[in-house]
Amino acid sequence: MTQPNAFKRFEPLLLLFASGLSLGLIFPLGKLSADLGLPPLAFAGATAAGASVVLAFICRIAGERVIVNAETLLYAAIAGQLTFAIPFVTLLAVIPHLGSGIPAILQSLAPLLTLGIVSALGVERPGAVRIAGLLIGLIGTSIILLERNSDSIGADAHIGWFLLALVTPASLAAGNVYRTTHWPDGHGPLPLAMLTLASAAGGITLLAAVLSFAGLVSISLGDATAGLGLIAAQSLAIGIGYAFFFRLQQVGGPVYLSQISYLNTGVGVAFAVLLFGERLSLTVWVAVALILFGVAMVNQSTRAEN
Repeated sequence: MTQPNAFKRFEPLLLLFASGLSLGLIFPLGKLSADLGLPPLAFAGATAAGASVVLAFICRIAGERVIVNAETLLYAAIAGQLTFAIPFVTLLAVIPHLGSGIPAILQSLAPLLTLGIVSALGVERPGAVRIAGLLIGLIGTSIILLERNSDSIGADAHIGWFLLALVTPASLAAGNVYRTTHWPDGHGPLPLAMLTLASAAGGITLLAAVLSFAGLVSISLGDATAGLGLIAAQSLAIGIGYAFFFRLQQVGGPVYLSQISYLNTGVGVAFAVLLFGERLSLTVWVAVALILFGVAMVNQSTRAEN
């Protein structure tokens, strides 16, 4: 009896780290796709489609039935764009100009934006400890961003690219709240995650077709196949990550779920150092410790409320 209760108690934290580590690979793999010269729309659309296929296999193995009706299609259509299409395409667009570290850092603004939205809508009323934990995580992120200006994390680009990068956390925050407030009754997380990514792939494909027809971009089938191995790795990471992510949405709620952005920041910064040779100061590592401490505070607060 105690083992299931113990698992339920720690399930949100385990899901948070599992999804955060998986989805955090978006940053280094996105940087590699930019280095290969893959167009953002081609890479984003291909990985969304691939991830939906991964989730379809997971649904099959888990015995989850995918129910397609007007309610789930509308949910997926909106969630797909807010959760994946808009933030991921924006991310891939700014990475060639900002690198992978800065967009990862800016994404960690999503928890504070999520907190503001749910408080304004009355979806949740976060306690003082949870708010303090989120703010500590934000302080850690702000320190990292300030250190960027002292060349601890280097990026030299027009301010417009930084402003465009803010679209990612804003869209993620809106998606966090939408998925909770409009979750279709009686539907499990795996089928909804699959439909959401399939919808995102459709939205990105439609955007690519419109822009191509207007002569603003040029995309060929070869663009999507040039980095097939990279697309497969990204699809697998996103598919597995979203399986955990949508379950976390169910058990944790939008504010708790939003902490995934802090973990994504940690993964993005770690790969920026280990894979891309970016140097970080001691101050930045202290900031990362603050982020993890903030996550621990929010988790402790959630356990106390439950």
